[in-house]
Amino acid sequence: MNPAIKRYLEEHAATYTPEALREGLLDAGYDPAEVDAALSGWDAQRVASGRSADDRRRFGTWAILLHLGVLVAVFVLIVALKGTSSVGTALLGCAVLSLFLLIGWAISSLIGRTLVPATGVGVALLAPAITAVVLGGSCFALLSSAIGTPPRDGTVDLEILAPRAFEGSGSASCYVDGGSAGVQVNSEPLGTLDGKAVSVYLSWYGDDPNNPAPASSTSISVLLDATAEGQVPESFGVIVSTSLDVDAAPDALTGTLRFEGLASEPLEGPGEQPTPEEISGSVSWNCE
Repeated sequence: MNPAIKRYLEEHAATYTPEALREGLLDAGYDPAEVDAALSGWDAQRVASGRSADDRRRFGTWAILLHLGVLVAVFVLIVALKGTSSVGTALLGCAVLSLFLLIGWAISSLIGRTLVPATGVGVALLAPAITAVVLGGSCFALLSSAIGTPPRDGTVDLEILAPRAFEGSGSASCYVDGGSAGVQVNSEPLGTLDGKAVSVYLSWYGDDPNNPAPASSTSISVLLDATAEGQVPESFGVIVSTSLDVDAAPDALTGTLRFEGLASEPLEGPGEQPTPEEISGSVSWNCE
């Protein structure tokens, strides 16, 4: 393009119509064919420039939406998997994540905008998509490991054989180990024995879901909590001579633990202790 014509178009194209520009150039003595070629090239360049600007705006919008979408997805997934009790931690984690996503968005947008004219919006969006997914995935993994799995709702049936005979049922919180067969069960009060509220706490872990758990990975304690002034709470736990037998489902969500010789813990101070009282019975749990 003739430099003089180009300079004329740069100065007047934003003000005049193509017809007025052509007439002005012809009046200035330029060859009609040269003028028409220049105007055609200028118009093509203007269209391409406008399309490029539109592509950059579209890229910028999608880059922001990608990072915001990952931020929302991390929060929703954490709350859905860990329960509503994790909302506070999830909000704090996402606040920190938003700072990293802002940095990632700035860097990836700089890279993507330079790629838009050559590759188009779709390919250029790979840069912000990678930063959003990597940062969001890392934050999700950290938050997921930091927030414990909420307990399952379950039920417990406890039987204590005579002479301290007791039968009771009630609700319980079940903490299930997702990595192996295992469960911890903490019951609510199941009734009263001698005027004291009875609750039970047990844990069972097996190395192999298809094999019984060894005794060292099984524990149970029965608590008789005082409900009136002057009462003394009692606690029965495992001692060396206690016999435990567990029949649990492969997923540990249901099972029965039979115990013999669960001994009362001494309540007196140091010194000679009386022979502890022992209880026997069974406890069944259902955490499905």
